[in-house]
Amino acid sequence: MIFDKLQALPADAEPWIVDHEPIIVAARDERIHPGDVADAAARTATVLREAGVVGGTRCVVWLESPTDIIVAYAAITALDAVPVLISPTLTVETLEAMIDGVAGITAVVSTGDRLEAARAHLPHLAAVDWREVTAALPGARRFSREPEVASHAAYVVVHTSGTTGVPKLVECSSRSIRFNASVQAVIHWAARLRGYLALAISPVHGRTVVGILAALMRRAPLLLLQDDSAGNVERMLLRHRPTYLETHPNTFRAWQHLAQGGAFRSVRVFGAGFDVIHPDTVRALLAGSGHRLAVCMEVYGQNESGPIAIRCHLKGMPRIPSRWQRRRERLMGGHRVGPRFAFCRVRILRDDGTPQPPGTPGRIVVRTPGTFSGYLNRPDLASRNHPKGRWWDTGDWGMCSRLGLLTLIDRQVDKVSSAPSAIAVENVLLDQFPELLELVVVDVDGTVWPVLSLRPGCEFRARDWASAAPRVAAMADPLVIPDGEFPRTVTGKIKREQLKDLVRRRAAVAR
Repeated sequence: MIFDKLQALPADAEPWIVDHEPIIVAARDERIHPGDVADAAARTATVLREAGVVGGTRCVVWLESPTDIIVAYAAITALDAVPVLISPTLTVETLEAMIDGVAGITAVVSTGDRLEAARAHLPHLAAVDWREVTAALPGARRFSREPEVASHAAYVVVHTSGTTGVPKLVECSSRSIRFNASVQAVIHWAARLRGYLALAISPVHGRTVVGILAALMRRAPLLLLQDDSAGNVERMLLRHRPTYLETHPNTFRAWQHLAQGGAFRSVRVFGAGFDVIHPDTVRALLAGSGHRLAVCMEVYGQNESGPIAIRCHLKGMPRIPSRWQRRRERLMGGHRVGPRFAFCRVRILRDDGTPQPPGTPGRIVVRTPGTFSGYLNRPDLASRNHPKGRWWDTGDWGMCSRLGLLTLIDRQVDKVSSAPSAIAVENVLLDQFPELLELVVVDVDGTVWPVLSLRPGCEFRARDWASAAPRVAAMADPLVIPDGEFPRTVTGKIKREQLKDLVRRRAAVAR
């Protein structure tokens, strides 16, 4: 579908903006013409077919730049093969563990050290050098085909963040990808978005595939960011002035200080999906927008399910005055993620599988047209959490009101003993201590530990913490670490099991 949309772009389409130098196409003054991307995808399909990538097979894409990855998976899907998108941050040992025993994978597309590592560790796969593909493009004819017809057949394979171990390979059908992209395209249309759509998401994430397709449906120009460092992002936003900006919630948190310098002045819509975004980050983003009706769209969902619920935070909405105690009690119930999408059905279940009444916590299970097809490397988990392809168990703990308003309490495996919701504890304390860059609350062997890092140039107010924290939850003394010591996934999520191991080690040293 992405291949078809690329080929259908008009000759006068606005250029894409990039902050990187792709291998497959040339960037001039940070601009790439989408016609060049479409031409590269059509010729790459021919080159890959000659290299043995054919319909019905799976091909690993292990590249780095967003533009190269887009061209690669557009070309592979044009051949009716299935791209398996692998993050460039993963090691070859992790990749080997991920695809061990998975049938149908015949080739890996990469270059440089990654390609050599693949040849050494994965000798049963045909190794295709992306630079050699690029060199062959001028002599290759353009591949053409009939338009893609959305079906339940596999379209792309992405992977989970790997917060609990080896990342799972998530297979998505063309129907689920098109559905999720159509939802986003409608939202963009309803918001009357014009101008550049800026994406700073992991290029192999399912959200990126959906976001690219949605932008192509709207024929909207893209701004693709590979380097998400605050300095580079500030430079790109100030120069190119996008109206839409999407990244991971934890990345938004690392950027929120840029609001004071005007970096977000042009942004009218902020998109944050598939993880919790804290209230103080939302306020900073909206305050930094120069638009009177700016909005931050917080989308709750997963790779496996697509979007489940959406909450729109509007700039300028008055905050209902309340005393600290009343506000704390309201927030401590969990993190509100808004009403469910009309197309999505949500149930809250007890551990035994029976329904919970409205307003009562339980397991969140959903049924949506955007649900994935299965885990390639963990079919046992897919069959357990998604029996008979019907209701998907998200692994989250939450509750739903009579009006369909969903509240996220915690991951089922991350619940803490001294508070109803670890997420709520983090929300409240981050609101009280703006000097914190990160705060994660974990339960380690029955003791709740707050692990935090500070923004550059800030000092920790230990006396204020000692006064405020006990009113929120019973916790051990905070563990202050550099932000770089937080174990993170490619999307910025905290690997909580690894963080618990770090806490155990620090606690043992302290004793």
